Amino acid sequence: MMTDPEQRSPDDPDAPTSVLDRVFAILEAVRRASGPVTIAGIAADARVPRSTTARLVAELVEQRYLTRDPDGVTLGMRLFELGARATIPRRIAAAAAPVVHELALRTGERVGVWVQQGTDMVSLTAVPGRLPMLPTRAGMRSPALTTASGKAFLAFCEDAAVIERVGARLDPIAAARFYDELTTVRAATLATDPGDSYAGVLAVACPLMEHGRVMGALSLAGPVDAMREERVAPLVRAAGVSLARRLAVV
Repeated sequence: MMTDPEQRSPDDPDAPTSVLDRVFAILEAVRRASGPVTIAGIAADARVPRSTTARLVAELVEQRYLTRDPDGVTLGMRLFELGARATIPRRIAAAAAPVVHELALRTGERVGVWVQQGTDMVSLTAVPGRLPMLPTRAGMRSPALTTASGKAFLAFCEDAAVIERVGARLDPIAAARFYDELTTVRAATLATDPGDSYAGVLAVACPLMEHGRVMGALSLAGPVDAMREERVAPLVRAAGVSLARRLAVV
């Protein structure tokens, strides 16, 4: 079995020594934390030397198994994308299935449920519509900055740091327009993407709320020249309310 160059301390003979064992120990230490955790905290919990922990965490962040925020390290969505779904995404996906299929049946358009990860929105589940170019696989990522689902989520997100990271590359004028749009979305409980993410595709989305906290977004997308926002907007809102009610009891 391959071992790390830094061998176990003689004071801790049960500490993991193989690279794989140390990676698993680090992931478990992050999972056990109640929130973002520092490198020092991970190293102490995983019983892995701090320098080795820092190196392995950097590699795991690069591969999106972990993610960094200003307060420390948390689990990344790569685990979900590879099939090891986290509890919340799995619960949302289970609650969403009948609502998503009903909305797709009523409209004939692509319907999906998304959660935020970093500066992206990650698909939990989707039903294809009449636009074959739109992917529907679980785990696909779209930019939160321009997508309807991203704007629907961000408008109700209470973590200002998340919003700031998404809009960090905008110039002052574009940033002002972005924040104004989030205010409009908050008032309407509905976000739109007129084709910024996919040319010729109109998307409409609403936030997915649970006990006053935004958990993700429900979106509907169709051809910009054939789908009418005023017709589908009430259906999307109603589906969002229905999904939130289902989520409360799942």
